Amino acid sequence: MTKSDYEVEDTSGAALAASADGLRRFTEGGIGLSAHWGLYALSTRDTEWIYYNERIGYQTYRRRMAQFNPTRFCAAEWADLMVEAGMKFFVITSKHHDGFCLWDADGTDFKVTNTAFKRDILDELSEALHERQIGLHFYYSLVDWTHRSYRSDWPAYVAYYQGQVRELCRRFAPAGFAFDGYWPRFPLEEDGMAEYFAAGGAWDLAGTYDLIHELCPDAVVANNSHVPPLRGEDYQLWELDLPGENTIGFNCTEVGDKATASWWNLNAGWSYQPWHHAVKSAEEIFATYQTVRSRGAVFILNVGPRPFGDIHPQEQQVLREIGGRLGGVNRC
Repeated sequence: MTKSDYEVEDTSGAALAASADGLRRFTEGGIGLSAHWGLYALSTRDTEWIYYNERIGYQTYRRRMAQFNPTRFCAAEWADLMVEAGMKFFVITSKHHDGFCLWDADGTDFKVTNTAFKRDILDELSEALHERQIGLHFYYSLVDWTHRSYRSDWPAYVAYYQGQVRELCRRFAPAGFAFDGYWPRFPLEEDGMAEYFAAGGAWDLAGTYDLIHELCPDAVVANNSHVPPLRGEDYQLWELDLPGENTIGFNCTEVGDKATASWWNLNAGWSYQPWHHAVKSAEEIFATYQTVRSRGAVFILNVGPRPFGDIHPQEQQVLREIGGRLGGVNRC
């Protein structure tokens, strides 16, 4: 249950916003793909929250790096699929709550280039998407279950995460960021939850948003905070709900004065979970897309790539069917 009374971080000091062109490309594009992918794809149970849910020790979890070897991954194939599906941008988990980085990140050894795979996934995707004029957006978790400073030295952690945001901007010139883990309405009352999630101080969101908008003026910024958008944010995000609705219990019914987006799953969960495999039909997804667009919002559709490095064949088929339907709409 969410709190009815809550406080949000003051971002009134944020001076910048996404350019009109950047915001227009996002809103007029209207549809994008997202992917939750990381070490949790190797799990045989649970979700992308398995590190927290099962209280896995850090050194035990790190052993997954030796197992992570998605040899079927091909950035060009992923990008071509997005073209076939009619997607205008792609959002990928650069770092989820477990702290693992999908690029050759500075300042940490907990990253994809230290896995058995060794390759920089974000670098390869950036090149392939740029060639096809598909915008690259980064999901970035503010929460970090494994970084020591998160629990022991808050100023050092803020410097660390902002340094990563700066690095992502300079290396990849992304078209957007979607932050997660800042949930001011969520009480963190479950046993042990505060230890893993609670912030040690202010996030300096205003400084983070200005950093992005200064380095990447066209980049659109959102925070999956489930509260009305703050100054410095460019659009408001709903998770598994339509804008202004809260059927799942933690979304925001207030619609702010920014652009809006609605984020849905193609399969049963956010990450790869074959024990919950239930791919939705193209008809169902397209109907949801039409409803979202009728409300003036952007539609984001999520998949959970397999540990082998590919997107599930059934999900690929549905994505291609959606692309065919979008092509039909665009030709009318």
